[in-house]
Amino acid sequence: MRRYAWSRNSDDEIWRGGPCDSIRECVEEAQDEDYELTDTIALGLIERYEVNYDFAQDIVERLCEDAWDEIGEASDGWLDSAKRPELDKLNAKILPIVREWLKEIHEEPSFYKVLPFEECTLKEAMEIHNEKVANMSRGGKTNV
Repeated sequence: MRRYAWSRNSDDEIWRGGPCDSIRECVEEAQDEDYELTDTIALGLIERYEVNYDFAQDIVERLCEDAWDEIGEASDGWLDSAKRPELDKLNAKILPIVREWLKEIHEEPSFYKVLPFEECTLKEAMEIHNEKVANMSRGGKTNV
């Protein structure tokens, strides 16, 4: 299901409203904050942040640095054979563990990226919503 956000400007770092289930809900939130139908807002699609960090690359680099600090030149070249396929395998093992740990400590990301798609008045936003709903009821797909 698509989620939406709204703000005064599309270049706001932190968007004022959302997440909302529909464009209509964005308009209602804006109206609750005393925006008028003639006021302009920016609408955006929410893209949830997903932990996809390349842990393996960092781990291999840290292991090599630690070995160099501890042993010195004798460790030179260790793990040079760990190429992208091997790092991808390590990441495939680590990422689920990190995500599960975030869940256990109740620190799953609650923030998101907003992809702006329209700056319009509240009235125009309702027209976009109505057009989207009408298109979906006819079995069509919509970009927003």
